[in-house]
Amino acid sequence: MMILSHTKKVFCGLIFSLMFSASVAQPGRYAGTKKSMIGKVFEDSRNLTALKGWTFVEGGLANSLDDPERIMSYVFKKGTSYVVFFSIMEDTTSDKYKVMDVVEITGVTKGWTVRSSFCRQNEQENNYIIAWGKENTEHYMKLIKKAWKFNPDKRRIEAITVKGIDCENIGC
Repeated sequence: MMILSHTKKVFCGLIFSLMFSASVAQPGRYAGTKKSMIGKVFEDSRNLTALKGWTFVEGGLANSLDDPERIMSYVFKKGTSYVVFFSIMEDTTSDKYKVMDVVEITGVTKGWTVRSSFCRQNEQENNYIIAWGKENTEHYMKLIKKAWKFNPDKRRIEAITVKGIDCENIGC
């Protein structure tokens, strides 16, 4: 009886672990109310229904033009909220992109902003970084509140430490 009970506990623990790791490993962990965007296919990011009423802030190519697929990042703003998402054009002969993952950032007060495509980690350019930082007049925004990074292999956004993160102040 005791062996059966122990086996049951181990089995239940294994199932729980698998379910937990699967939920953590999926895109959408930071998507908030914009989780429904994941998987959407589009040609123009400004025409996404989920972003109607949002203002385009910036966007850019995250990887090299030599890569077999194009990875793009986009930043949109509405009030004190920002939405940043990464999309992939898997077939470069088409104009269709697929949203891979999204981060929704709320409560961004005056004097703070969200950047992507122009960030660095330990002074090394990394176009996959998203940073919520304090605006300034210096060449780089160095006071970072939160940071995330798109993992192109896992095709999801992951939280990262803010240590060593800075972003270029465009137009400074």
